[in-house]
Amino acid sequence: MINKIARKFIFPSLLNLRLEKTPRYLTNNNILNIMYHGVVLKNSNYFSPRHITADQFEKHLQYFTREFEIVSLEDVFEKAFDARNSKRKFITISFDDGYKNNLDTVLPLLEKYKIKSTFFISGICTEEMKVRALWPDIVACLAYFKRNELVEIGDYRFINLKEEKSGFRLSEILKHLQPVQHNLLLEEIIDKYNIKELLNKLPPEIWLQMNREEIAEFSRSEFVTIGSHGFSHYNLANVSIDEATSEMKRSKNSLEEVTGKPIDLIAYADGSYNEEVKNQAEMLGYKGQLAVKYLLESDKTDPRILNRHGISSTTTFASNMFFMNMAFQDKGFNVA
Repeated sequence: MINKIARKFIFPSLLNLRLEKTPRYLTNNNILNIMYHGVVLKNSNYFSPRHITADQFEKHLQYFTREFEIVSLEDVFEKAFDARNSKRKFITISFDDGYKNNLDTVLPLLEKYKIKSTFFISGICTEEMKVRALWPDIVACLAYFKRNELVEIGDYRFINLKEEKSGFRLSEILKHLQPVQHNLLLEEIIDKYNIKELLNKLPPEIWLQMNREEIAEFSRSEFVTIGSHGFSHYNLANVSIDEATSEMKRSKNSLEEVTGKPIDLIAYADGSYNEEVKNQAEMLGYKGQLAVKYLLESDKTDPRILNRHGISSTTTFASNMFFMNMAFQDKGFNVA
């Protein structure tokens, strides 16, 4: 009830009075990294909360161009802009995963408003895929079509994707498996439950990943920078450091081959990393690393990694803008 009242009355009133920006002026932090996943033409929260609608995204871009200086992540890591003489604060915009809607729906809006953005793509998208979807959307597909049904995978039995014995959700189990076991379980899900057929019953804009040719086309835009999102969307802190290193190296190499450009930024899939992973990423040539939220105390003083604020697809425009301004206080940082 409180949330409904805030969304319907409080946040719109703050926006109308231009008071939503107050939190960002109560901190010395002058830059915030903003993160999305995808943008769709029709609301898709019935399937997954990863995408906002194009109408709302365009309102975001209008607000951003009015209120902020928008710079690239490369410029932030290289400190290649002057923040001292600006009367406005700064933001960057990035997208994770590599959905095809980034090419079809996001890019035309970036071009319209002349805004640069970084897109972190999983390297597996450069190869042939049994199903052109990342594993979280395969799990979402299973959850959507098998609601309230018994799902048996390997030695596990799930109802609404919650394991009967342990109580763990399927997504959490997959996040903590080593790559070989993860891949075997995923293969079983795809084959046993005809995931390709089920996904094709849904609008492609909510699950389809870009392919090799589309990534190459996408990367040619002056408004697009491509970064790595790992290779197979594994949680890198949960696998061996050798596997994590291989994932980051393989992703970098495959994306560089397709785009013909250096790939020197990485955003960690599911925000999963540790100190060893950060060190290996630096050794592989990644000049900048992006979290979903800082996981380590050392992150706060580590210039190699920056925090990001995720935009919600399940709330209103006014609410999103209020919380984005609030995020300058706990997720923003200062570039003198």
